[in-house]
Order: sequence, then structure tokens, then C-alpha cells
Amino acid sequence: MSARARLSRTVAPFRSATRTAKVLIVIGLLITFGFVLVATIGPTVAPYEATQYQVDPEDPAAGQLPRLEEPSDDHLMGTNRDGFDVLARVIGGARVAMVVVLVSTLIALLIGVPLGLLSGYRGGRLDRILVTTMDALYTFPSLLLAIVVAFLFGELFTPGVASAASAVGIVYIPQYYRVVRNHTLSVKQEPFVEGARSLGAKERTVISRYVFFNVVQSVPVIFTLNAADAVLTLASLGFLGYGVPPPAPEWGFDIQQATQDITSGVWWTTMWPGIAIILLVTGFTLVGEGLNDVVNPLLRARGLAGPKLRDVRRGALARPDAAEADDDTGSASTPRAEDPAGDPGAERPPTDGPAGAGTPGSSVTAAPPVLRVNDLRVGYRTPEGPLWAVDGVDLEVAPGEALGLVGESGCGKSSLSRALLNLMPPGGLVTGQITLAARGDGPGERELDLVGASRSELRSVRGNRASLVFQEPMTRLDPLMRVSDHFREAIRAHRPDMSKHEARELIEGSLAQMGIPRTRVDNFPHEFSGGMRQRIMLALGIVLQPQLVVADEPTTSLDVIVEAQILDILDELRRDAGVSLVMVTHNLGIVAETCDRVAVMYAGRIVEIGPVEQVFNAPAHPYTQGLLASTISLETTDLHSIGGSPPDLTSPPPGCRFAARCPAVMDRCTEVVPRLTPPEGSGRRDHGAACLLHPGSDPEPATASGQDVT
Repeated sequence: MSARARLSRTVAPFRSATRTAKVLIVIGLLITFGFVLVATIGPTVAPYEATQYQVDPEDPAAGQLPRLEEPSDDHLMGTNRDGFDVLARVIGGARVAMVVVLVSTLIALLIGVPLGLLSGYRGGRLDRILVTTMDALYTFPSLLLAIVVAFLFGELFTPGVASAASAVGIVYIPQYYRVVRNHTLSVKQEPFVEGARSLGAKERTVISRYVFFNVVQSVPVIFTLNAADAVLTLASLGFLGYGVPPPAPEWGFDIQQATQDITSGVWWTTMWPGIAIILLVTGFTLVGEGLNDVVNPLLRARGLAGPKLRDVRRGALARPDAAEADDDTGSASTPRAEDPAGDPGAERPPTDGPAGAGTPGSSVTAAPPVLRVNDLRVGYRTPEGPLWAVDGVDLEVAPGEALGLVGESGCGKSSLSRALLNLMPPGGLVTGQITLAARGDGPGERELDLVGASRSELRSVRGNRASLVFQEPMTRLDPLMRVSDHFREAIRAHRPDMSKHEARELIEGSLAQMGIPRTRVDNFPHEFSGGMRQRIMLALGIVLQPQLVVADEPTTSLDVIVEAQILDILDELRRDAGVSLVMVTHNLGIVAETCDRVAVMYAGRIVEIGPVEQVFNAPAHPYTQGLLASTISLETTDLHSIGGSPPDLTSPPPGCRFAARCPAVMDRCTEVVPRLTPPEGSGRRDHGAACLLHPGSDPEPATASGQDVT
């Protein structure tokens, strides 16, 4: 890689940094460089020297500087008790501070980083010895350790700036070591490191090229924050008399000497050194915080999150059919059943009966639905603007029914599944209605709108009446907790009066239902295989017999045998316990085998929904047809795919969002949003497709009657 390319890669994070991070770095650098200029140029332009007792050292008759003189034209910051010019002392103190900061941080950097790399990469006895030593040093209070080291260096060597800087630097070696070692332990397990080793790369090459550059990203942040702390540590040493010996200018020592002046009304001898310490520490800290925002992807993503969604909904970036009636506080309004935001009824075909009786998005069963979703929207803040991952979804799930949710990656399936339990990350927003049917007459068992529910109401629902089974179960199970402890946590939260014996029986029975022996109940998660951990997650989801289970890719990364076993378990839950299931998956075969109905999502919207047999045998939407054509079976002779890619949801195209990839696109498709309507000739009122190829999907009649549906 050329030097120019390396420079461009280095500067790229700063270019994409948030305004706040840039402001912090700029202000911090201005303050820091200001002190650098003061330390380098100040002594040459200052009228007095930091240790000058007399106006003219060559002529003692010229007299000494006045003591404790207030700030004046001759002495801008006054003089102190020893007859030193305070401005000269502040300038001299800046030079001492900058030297100590530079030397101490370099000592810690040059010793701590290599030791951390070597220890983390090699491990073994060397690692154990270094870890024990560094942990022992780290347990000491930093100031106490600095005092001890400064005293020893003062006895062994000449007391001065070098001894003070070395004492401060040794304090920070364990910090660099621990951070670099922990990162090295993680990075050395990465496949690219293993690949380099498999090619015969030397150990020093692997450490220096493959490991080092992946673990030092946080070092600049530690460097600047330690620099700020070094200023405080130096001042503390000087205040206690263990720093740079007098009469050398040092801010902490000058403040200690001037403490008795405060009672006499002499304020300038302590104020100016104190302000210098505060400013320099602030400068280093601002640079460190700004760099942390730049090098930390999570902080950078949060900082670039853009305007809040509730504010965007009022502006031009909001969906055209979004509700404008926000409350006075600025929070997004929750659409009401009788007046849903965006008029979702305009996007549904007229029905001949009550809602839920054969309308697209609903089951044909006569039983009231366990879950009813109306005009659900799920949004996130992004640097480019609001991203509505789910945009106007309506669906229902009947008791004991399994609804499959399919579509490409990024179409909004996982966002929808999490929104069903109102589990949103910071900055996320859910609007619409998510109604969970009443389960009984007890407290917390009534019908509940999860969008407008309070925290206590949501907590009583999650894991109890509705549960979410995540993919990658190992990341959801605490490695330090036994399996039984995970279950006890859930039982304690929702069944506090249950005895330990009853809870134990419930745990063992739930796991036994998943095929896990009772003898394994007290094992740790790492002692199970991937399939067994997935069974544990399912058992956690059903241990309290919920009405609804939302399974997000429950068979990801599992072999076909374990996958079949888990699907059988889910089918038994529906059949024996009447649990309703929402299955999020990419696997159309799983949907065909497990689910009663299927909803096909594209770009945040449901484009087709209906019985699995009807949709799979006679797909009505071009996107569904493309998905089914892309599946592979034993009879497959030609591979098919859908050309193009999903649209950017921060600026979605007008009209049908599949228009750019649709082989049957018409001019009208880019103008209006099609409604879910039964395909012509299907004879099924519970099968709907949002495509203008089918009569009734075009909202033009509704527009002519005065309804705004676009």
C-alpha cells in the first residue's frame, strides 16, 4: 500500500467523524498547542525568569522583586511570597509539565505496548508472570505508587524532572499493558492471523503486521487521557513535596506554597497555577474524548445518528401519509384504532365482513387473534436521515397459528420481530398498534397495546405472555451463569411466589420437553453444543407458557437433523399448548413445513400474505415469484436470482419499492403505493398481494373519493 493510500485510510475516520468529535478535538488541540507555544516561546519573551529573585542579577543593588504584589502592568499575574513573578512561574511550569507529560507517556507506551503484545500473543509462563506483576502494580492507588517511585528515584538518582517523569510513567505502564494484552488475546484468534501463520509467516511478522495494527487503535485515546492524568499526578507530587525540587517552577508546588496566602486575601498566587492545570487537563481530555468518538465505531455510529425520529416525522422527510398530530412535547403520536396514522385502511381492500374475517393479513379462523398489528412502523436514526425499517405493516396471528416472515436480508424482518415485544435500541422508534389479546382475568393479563405500554407493563409481558427467541443463542446466554440460573431469573421476575421446589420442577420439565436431560440443568452454556443451546433458548421462551413466541432464525447454523428436531418441538408447542408462533427465516422450506401462513416482506413492507399453500403454489407478487424461483431443489437445473438490490430506506423511491427490480414494471408503479388485495381468480379473501397487476391494488378510486392514501 502506498504512503498516500495509508494516509487516506488514516484520515478517513476523522473525515467521517461527528461534528461534536471534531469540535472536541479542535478545541483540545488549540488549548494543548497553546501550552506548547507557551512552554517553548514563553521563556524567551517573558520579562522575568521563573527563578529570578532580582530585577538585575548582575547588579544586586537593583533590588529584589516585590513580594506578594498584586497584578499590575509590571507583573501581569502579580508576584508570590518568594518574590517570583507568577507569570514567569506559570510559563516555566508549563515547560516542566509538557516535558513530564511527554517523557512519562512515552515510557509507559514504549514499555506497556510491547509487553502487552508479547504477553497476549505467546501466553504461557511469561504471560502469567507479567499479568501477576501488572495486576499487583495496578492495585496500588496511582498517586501512592507515584510517590513511592519518585522517592526511590530521588534516592537513587538526582531529583528533578527526569525522576518525576519516570515515576509518573511507571504508573501508567499497567494500563497500556492490560488494554493491549486483552485486545491481542482477541485478535490472535482471528482467521486472518491464523491464515498468516499457515503461510509460514515469522512470529515477529505476525505480531508487528497482523496483530499490532489491530490492537493499537485505542492507544492514542489512552495516550491523551494519560497525559491529562500525568498533569494532575505531577501537580499532586509537587503539592506533597515529592515532585520537582524547588526553586524549579512547578504548578503543584507553587499552589502548596501559596495555600497560606488565601487567608490573607492574596488570591493570585493560587489562582493562576490552578487555572493553568485546569486548562491543560481539559485540553488533553477533550482531545482524548474526541479521538475516542473517532476510533470507537459504536460511539461514532451513535454520534452520527442524525435528528431524532419524532422531529423528522414533522418535516419533509417523514412518510407522506404519516400522522402530523404529534403531541406538544414532540413525541411521536401513537395511532389510534379509530383513526390510524397514515390511514392504513386505505391500503387494504374493502371487506365484506369484520376485520380479521378473511382480510389480507388476517387468519380465516373465527377465534379472536392473539396478536393484532396495525400500521406498524419501526424507525432508526442514521446520519443520512430516518430509516424506516418497517413501514406500515398490518397483520394478525390466531391462537395456535404459525406465521412465517420471509424476505431478503435487510427487508425489516428482525426489526419487526423485535418491535413485536417493543425491544428497540436507543434512538429507535415504534409507532402504530401491537395488540396482545387478554389471557385471563388476573392483573397484567388484560388486552394490551405494547406500543403505548409502560415499562412495568412491558416487563410483565416479555417472557411471560410473549417471548422472543434470538438467533445465535450462545451470545444470549451468560457464560458465567448456569442454565438453571437463567430459568430462575425469568421465574423470579414473573412468579415471585413460586417455591424453589416448584421452580426446579418447572425448569427440569421445560428442558426435558426440549430433549435435554435433567442431569444437565446445572451445566454452563459452554458445555452444550450449538443445537442444545438453541433448545435451551426455546425452553426459556416457553417455560412460563406464553401466548406468543417470536422466533428469529431459530435454526440458523444448525445441521439438518437438529433443525428438524427443533421444528418438531415448535410444532408440538402449537399443537399441545396452543402457542402462537411468528417464525422469521430465510428458509422457505422451513416455512412450507412449519407455518400455516406466510408474509413476504420487501423494503419494510408486506408485499404478499396468505396461506402457505396458496402463496407458494400460486405466488401473486413478482417479488414472491422471484424468491421461489431462486430456491434450489433436487430438480433444479438452472440457477435464478433477482437482479438489482433493495432500495435505500433512508430515501425510498416513490410508489412500489420493488419497481426498479420488477420484470413487469409499469409507469404507474413508480407513482402510487399498491394496496394489499386478493389476486384476481384466487378465490381467497385471506390472500393478498400489493401489486398493480391485480385489480383493486391501485388506490386511484380511493384518491378520487377524497382519501389520501399515497
